Amino acid sequence: MDDKKIQSILQDALEEEIPSSEIKLWPAVRASLVAGKRISTQQGEKMNLVNSRRASRVALATLVIGALMASALATPQGRAFAQTVLQFFRRAESNVLPLPPGQIASPEEAQAIATAQPPAPIVSVAEAEQAAGFDAREFPAVPEGFLFAGALGSPASISIQYEAVGGGGSLVLNESTNGFIQSEWDQAPVEAISQVKIGEMNAEIVQGSYVVYPGETVARWNSEAPILRLRWIQDGIWFEMAKFGGVERIEYLGQNEMIELAASLTNAPFTLPVREAESLAGFDVLEPTWVPEVLSLWGAAFESEEWTRKQNTVRIFYSFSSDKYGPGLESNGVVLTQQPVESVEDCDMCDFVGADANVEQVQIGAATGEYVVGVWKADGAGNWVWEYEPYLQTLRWQANGMAFELLYMGIPEAVTKADLIAMAESMK
Repeated sequence: MDDKKIQSILQDALEEEIPSSEIKLWPAVRASLVAGKRISTQQGEKMNLVNSRRASRVALATLVIGALMASALATPQGRAFAQTVLQFFRRAESNVLPLPPGQIASPEEAQAIATAQPPAPIVSVAEAEQAAGFDAREFPAVPEGFLFAGALGSPASISIQYEAVGGGGSLVLNESTNGFIQSEWDQAPVEAISQVKIGEMNAEIVQGSYVVYPGETVARWNSEAPILRLRWIQDGIWFEMAKFGGVERIEYLGQNEMIELAASLTNAPFTLPVREAESLAGFDVLEPTWVPEVLSLWGAAFESEEWTRKQNTVRIFYSFSSDKYGPGLESNGVVLTQQPVESVEDCDMCDFVGADANVEQVQIGAATGEYVVGVWKADGAGNWVWEYEPYLQTLRWQANGMAFELLYMGIPEAVTKADLIAMAESMK
């Protein structure tokens, strides 16, 4: 069934039970709005995404279709139709997958293809969000038995990765506004696919993988392969959670536990009071005594050095709370990150910027800091280049054995370089 046919059926379902004048798309669209948007007060306050105009059109189309589907699912016709349309895994015709000679892969390659990502450097979740152009959902805490390994970010796609303690397994959370990564290796036999619920959301889960055994020119479905994948769509984002490996410390993570873990995802991970995060971190956490009036304290997050960080780290989020620029910008704001540091090698925040980045030295009291505008992005050839992006500003400095970073994502004129420096100078 092609896209036009799907849209036609969804539209028919809407028109049969909900008058077009009563369809309210804005709540569904607003729920999917992400960091890096701006509101222009000129000529009726038109909304634009931070990304390029091409990416904006793609994102807007995704949001509108998502809102249309959300409305359609409120009708009996829509719900019945959803059962036939919302298939998250491709259905294979057989347990045996013939392969052309050039596509014969080893079991390791077969297992990796299902969650392959575009080449990208390992970065923090916040940096991956900048590259992807949307706000990621995260686990409220690192899942039991795993260590946080980092994130990958590319336009419209984020991959958050965890490694099993001691090795032998991993957990990957892929999020995309462009749909699931599809390949021949991505499909599964019908009998291997289970339809489940994550709260009220439809989802599908698959245990197993196609594997090419030595000397064979076909891939055979192995239902006992230690690969468990869960897929669903929420607020216009395509999610895949994949567990690899069967070592003892992560054996507990079965189908029910995967579903529970998926239900716990949040895009507001800053849930701790600052003082509690300070207690967990084991060092004095500084806070600005002045913040721009468009910002307000949201909460804090603690990241242990056991999460493959070099030092315990505390992040504090100041959310964009101004009504001046319109609603839906709560995910914009300033993230204040701080951690003890003895050298550049011990500093998680002292990573590289691109050669084209205009790094300015600034004075923060007695300390010298650096300010830069922009983000790493992939060009059309898949190369990572530094791109000037006025909606992404970063200020970094070190003082008294601590490294600090203020990262602002949002409307440039709402929080300026001078504001970030003033915040830094006010910290106590």
